[in-house]
Amino acid sequence: MTPPAASERLRLALTEWSRALTRLEEALALPPGNELLVDGTIQRFEFCFELCWKALKFALLEAEGFEVASPRQALQKAYAVQWLAEEAPWVAMLSDRNLSSHTYRETLAGEIFGRIPAHARAMGELCTRLCATFGLDR
Repeated sequence: MTPPAASERLRLALTEWSRALTRLEEALALPPGNELLVDGTIQRFEFCFELCWKALKFALLEAEGFEVASPRQALQKAYAVQWLAEEAPWVAMLSDRNLSSHTYRETLAGEIFGRIPAHARAMGELCTRLCATFGLDR
């Protein structure tokens, strides 16, 4: 089956997300040990999540005809069309993004930092899947 053609808007969203994921993966590959690395990795995670839900927004509209206006709606619809195998990890990821964006507590930052590798793997798998669906390279 031929993949649907991606609009320029979706192509750009997926490309930017893929690049941001690469930067996040680079941060995660560094040896832990300083607060700047923790803070920078959390910031990269926040960027990745924002780019993720916006790419989902465009992909859901183009492939499924769904309009979404929030990250939560994007995740719910992506789960409904089986782009996500499980919804709970993504809801937890959204919660971590919200907590890290709006609050800074060192203990919480450490906890979120510890969950980012799993979040990055999930986003990477989804990005690869969407890129393949729309005939793009990750």
